[in-house]
Amino acid sequence: MNKVVIITTGGTIAMKRGPMVGGAVPTLKGEDFMALLPHSGIGLAFEEFANLPSSHLTPAQGLDLGRRVEAALGAPDVDGVVVTHGTDTLEETAYLLDLTISSAKPVVVTGSMRTATALGYDGMLNLAAAIRVAAAPEARGLGALVVFNERIFAACEAQKVHSQRADAFDAPGSGALGWLDAEHVWLHHRPLRRVYIPCSRLEELVDLLTIGQGASERQLRHSIDDGVAGIVIEAFGSGRVPPWWLPLIQEALAKRIAVVLATRCRAGTLYDEYGYVGAYHDLRRLGVLFAHNLSGVKARIKLMVALGAARKPDELRGWFA
Repeated sequence: MNKVVIITTGGTIAMKRGPMVGGAVPTLKGEDFMALLPHSGIGLAFEEFANLPSSHLTPAQGLDLGRRVEAALGAPDVDGVVVTHGTDTLEETAYLLDLTISSAKPVVVTGSMRTATALGYDGMLNLAAAIRVAAAPEARGLGALVVFNERIFAACEAQKVHSQRADAFDAPGSGALGWLDAEHVWLHHRPLRRVYIPCSRLEELVDLLTIGQGASERQLRHSIDDGVAGIVIEAFGSGRVPPWWLPLIQEALAKRIAVVLATRCRAGTLYDEYGYVGAYHDLRRLGVLFAHNLSGVKARIKLMVALGAARKPDELRGWFA
């Protein structure tokens, strides 16, 4: 019999509206999920890591969660691990697990958009699907996965794209890796390249800045003066910033602050042929790192992990090549 370990962290999937509070809060535990799940012929074991909304979790807790996941995967009778998680920061935790877990066994992150006391609770649909994927031989070697609304996404590509709907997750630019149909797990493509960073600590002083039209560089000045270790800039299009940002980017780099560029678009790589000031060629010349095909929040997670693991600048640069 296949065996899957489910590690719970809280989130909407564990929430019920209680009579003593004004809204839903994390309440459900492993035994509650076990009672709600259909019998599938897969052996299940539950562990509680936390019972929090995902907006209360931190990347440092995500790294601790990764250690728990790796320990569970190390048991020879365990085929895979499922992590239940709130959707607000699910994509960040899933990508952190993808970067830092070396096991080929499946790691699947899921959650729900509706609480257990709401009409149309989607928690058990998503959890049952995640368990089937975690037990499937086809899911080995894919890195961390996100399973939501019977679709399977690579953690490096999954994004929450809607604030309310049950099909809140997608992978803009690449699409789902596959889907579930009855008892079958179907995969139609695999992630092209996975980055693994052996990390025992991460650097938490990394800021994320998003550029808007005419944006002042004040936030960038504050980050530099605060002495952060890294800055991720969500830039225009395929890698452009206002020209008045360039002197401060150069100053940050001169002070050995790592600067990573991502796009504020939902998908795409970073490169252009423009010759005007502030375009891609200027940023490359200065020594900015580029987070191709990553959202800003994922680029921030990657920079946190990479700064915590890198022993020299070339190693850091190699992880963003």
